[in-house]
Amino acid sequence: MKAAIISEYGSPEVFKIADLPTPEIEDGQVLIQNKASSVNPVDTLVRQGKTRLITGLFGKHVLGADFAGIVIKSKNPAFNVGSEVYGMLSAVKGGAYAEMLVAEEDNMHFKPANISFVEAASIPLVGLTAWQGLMVDGKMQSRQHVLITGCTGGVGYIAVQIAKHFGNTVTGTCSEAHADFAKQIGADHIIIYDKEEIPADKQFDLIFDASGHFTISDLKDSLTDTGLFVTTRGGADSLGGVVDAAIDMVFQKRMKMVGVKPNSEDLFQLAKLIEAGVIKPQVSKTFALEDLGLAHQMVEEESFTGKVAVEI
Repeated sequence: MKAAIISEYGSPEVFKIADLPTPEIEDGQVLIQNKASSVNPVDTLVRQGKTRLITGLFGKHVLGADFAGIVIKSKNPAFNVGSEVYGMLSAVKGGAYAEMLVAEEDNMHFKPANISFVEAASIPLVGLTAWQGLMVDGKMQSRQHVLITGCTGGVGYIAVQIAKHFGNTVTGTCSEAHADFAKQIGADHIIIYDKEEIPADKQFDLIFDASGHFTISDLKDSLTDTGLFVTTRGGADSLGGVVDAAIDMVFQKRMKMVGVKPNSEDLFQLAKLIEAGVIKPQVSKTFALEDLGLAHQMVEEESFTGKVAVEI
């Protein structure tokens, strides 16, 4: 099978296309002919070597978490040969930048019928992060005031659509260039982050830091007395941010960090919302697998809405 591999950490140019053996499956697993994947920020961190204490690097390593494709061999009674599925592998271990991949039942669910493989592959990791961050960690209800930072990025734009579906008033932060898109996906109020501050008299029942740039200490004055703060990374853009987030995680009980995990039931909930037209996938640009390095470069260097996809 064809796969994009790295044999060393580094810049986007380290990707090479190679022929690898088709993997074998065990009981409970399926073999998927992969049609598409997408690029998440964590993929770029793995490629750069910033997760090397977890991943190591031995031989030909295949990155990528998101996938969408067709089951071509099954040892799992829930999925027949020919089933169209979508899902995610381990965000750190990867394996989805390839023509074939092996998945467990909890890694996947049936692909939403009303979208393409490319659109489906853009959803899993960011969709699960948004769903689990809002519904599990954030305990989101209805008729709440919700602030979503980075509301037009991969996680943020899905979080806005979910929060609105449950009847909440949503305020989002984004760049001026993306303000119109924020309105299109349903944000009630928009804060241009490099020009405006969060109003001093405004407090929120839930702050979902989809940008990952903040910790609760940065925004605690914007929370109600019972409000929760949920972040994707906790301001881990610098050593100081990591330290602040670590301290807050210990002492601030209202702060949670999303530890996104593959979950078939959550993927089912997302698929229902997609098929109902509640969540509308946003693919900013699609690259061929052979141009995966360019896709990574775009994620690292450019500002865009939604996701960057990879067609396989």
